[in-house]
Amino acid sequence: MQILLQMNKKPVFLLALLLLTILSPKAQMSFVAYDTVPVFSNDTLLQNPWAGGLNCPQFSQIDLDGDGKLDLVTFERDFYGSVKTFINKGNSGEVNYVHTPEYQPLFPEMRNWMMLRDYNCDGKMDIFTSVPAGVAVYRNDAGEGEVPAFTKVEPLLRTQTSNGKLPLFISTQDVPAISDIDHDGDLDILSFNTLGSRVEYHQNMTMENHSDCGHLDYKLQNPCWGYFSEAGNTNNVNLYDTCDTAPKLLQKSAKHAGSTLLAIDLSGNGVKDLLLGDITYPNLVKLTNGGTTDQAGITDVEINFPANSQPVDLTVFPAPYFLDVNNDDLKDLIVAPNNPNTSENHNNVWYYRNEGTADVPEFQLQHTGFLQQGMIDAGERSYPAFLDENADGLMDIIIGNFGYFENAGEYSSQLMLLRNTGTSEAPTYTVVTDDYAELSEPGFDGIYPAFGDMDGDDDPDMLIGDEEGRLHYFRNDGGEGNPADFTISHPNYFEIDIGQSAKPQLVDVNNDGLLDIVVGEREGTINYFKNTGTAEEAQFSSSPTNEQFGGIDVMKECCTGYSAPFMTYDSLGNKIMYVGSEQGKLYRYTNIDNNLEGTFSLSDSLYLHGTNVAATGTDINGDGKNELAYGEFAGGIGLLKEGTPPGLGFRNKNTAGQILKIYPNPAKDAIRIEPQTKTSDSEGSITITNIYGQQLIKKPFGIYREKIHLNIEGLPPGAYLIRLVSNEYKASGKFIKE
Repeated sequence: MQILLQMNKKPVFLLALLLLTILSPKAQMSFVAYDTVPVFSNDTLLQNPWAGGLNCPQFSQIDLDGDGKLDLVTFERDFYGSVKTFINKGNSGEVNYVHTPEYQPLFPEMRNWMMLRDYNCDGKMDIFTSVPAGVAVYRNDAGEGEVPAFTKVEPLLRTQTSNGKLPLFISTQDVPAISDIDHDGDLDILSFNTLGSRVEYHQNMTMENHSDCGHLDYKLQNPCWGYFSEAGNTNNVNLYDTCDTAPKLLQKSAKHAGSTLLAIDLSGNGVKDLLLGDITYPNLVKLTNGGTTDQAGITDVEINFPANSQPVDLTVFPAPYFLDVNNDDLKDLIVAPNNPNTSENHNNVWYYRNEGTADVPEFQLQHTGFLQQGMIDAGERSYPAFLDENADGLMDIIIGNFGYFENAGEYSSQLMLLRNTGTSEAPTYTVVTDDYAELSEPGFDGIYPAFGDMDGDDDPDMLIGDEEGRLHYFRNDGGEGNPADFTISHPNYFEIDIGQSAKPQLVDVNNDGLLDIVVGEREGTINYFKNTGTAEEAQFSSSPTNEQFGGIDVMKECCTGYSAPFMTYDSLGNKIMYVGSEQGKLYRYTNIDNNLEGTFSLSDSLYLHGTNVAATGTDINGDGKNELAYGEFAGGIGLLKEGTPPGLGFRNKNTAGQILKIYPNPAKDAIRIEPQTKTSDSEGSITITNIYGQQLIKKPFGIYREKIHLNIEGLPPGAYLIRLVSNEYKASGKFIKE
């Protein structure tokens, strides 16, 4: 009997994936990134092949590992938002970033946009991020040499206006400029007003009112900063706008739907100019500030920036980022799309090196695939499946996708072949083609593959789902032991139509020796089609045997779920099913055997730092355990293996030189803490963080007490760092929760 090739019927311990479920009372499941598996493309070793791809990344810098060098963080602007972290390994003048996903769990859940800026002048980057119509701020409370630890300090940033203190409005489509506009040492904000025609200047009054930058005290200082307005029907601006004709101008600009801003001194005169991107245009506009720090005035417009190099030309909505990526102490320019639905989804991050000076930058285009050049990139909504394509005994990877962007609304759906050119114990992959079996020719709308022997000739056939909800059967004419040779045999297979976004798997669901079909769909449920034919000739009804298979529904709130099933076995030989989802979680279901008509049990879930995730698994290194490959919206692939995530930021380091006595250690439900030194402080705080630096418990305590009793029953098993802090006292220690 031939069991589907993307499933390996071997013991699989799925202990937890990259992210831990905070405060879950259950044991954690754990995988680690298997990013040591090399991948070659065009005879070049890819730097970060398993990083997951980039579609609409926003760029910021922060010291993640405490080595004093600024590392790179990307925030992917998709429906849910996701963070990727890259450690800076470059020397002076060198671009060298290594994807290090261990740091990704440090960041909170965010949407729309995210910027890392040091607002309180402590040398540590804090978070400014979008909330509906406004801004939230997270302070970085990391100690010296420790990983970032973020605490929300402003759930909705407010600004003083003539109508009182109101939320500081920023459209969720926009990207604001957060910079020290008036050069007084604190961070001001430039953003478009409600109707999007003029830029508002929200001056940070922290230095004026408090003489330090540890506050967030904003005032709407000028509702028409620079005295210009966006033109209503072009990518130009109206200069010398005195704001006296507001009703007319606002009426003209009502169509505005989004803009990106970067405040940057391009001429060395000490005042901030603007780079402006618009949601409906491909170029960046340079606005020269001919005014002063106190009274800005835009006096000149350059429509296609930078004019001295190849100007930015992305399909729509470019967003600029100003940061030193090559470690030469000069900030460079990175430009990427800011709309995940209407712009390029591969080779779309433009890197301009600063070949001028710190005061007067001059940008020269280096290439249009910054970071992407070192990644596997299948465009958008990648969907992997394992297949021994050339019958050499090694599992290759076939990657389907929604498509590569060609023009607005036009995508080319294709298959990418990663051939395993390594050994059974040490896999190595080589990108052979991005149009395997030339499936771009039929013009499918989305290609999501599954493999299994459907005609009893001992070679794997191919079933693909498409975005319109249909299935298409390709017979393998290669023969047993030969490379696959797929020929379309049954388009619109048995007239099956599950609605939209059919994500299939071939698997013997009911243990009758025949491969059945399970299919995910856009609305988040799973469809089960029972094979009523024979091993030589499969037979299916056009209607699902069960269209609510297992009672599974991964659609959250509104409006889509994009379920992607993968059924396999646990260590005891029981069926389990993993279901990928739009929000980036991979769900695990049990209680399947002898319960095909019932409701499966959700036993765990894990977050994969992407959206529209779809996972599959097999043993690629001969260790008897399944590795997982997963695709995501950004078009890349992640690879995982069993393991325990490494600890981050665990150092018994504090200014008072005090180490806490903690017992019992390891502990189960409670611990006792004994400070070595009593103080006169009556107030202090105690915090517990996990190995990722995420704060799980924070409580006030009178730390002059000799012993402190703390309930830890709600913490999942693992290692933790505990800190006691007051004005006069700092101490820390580590403990293990069993």
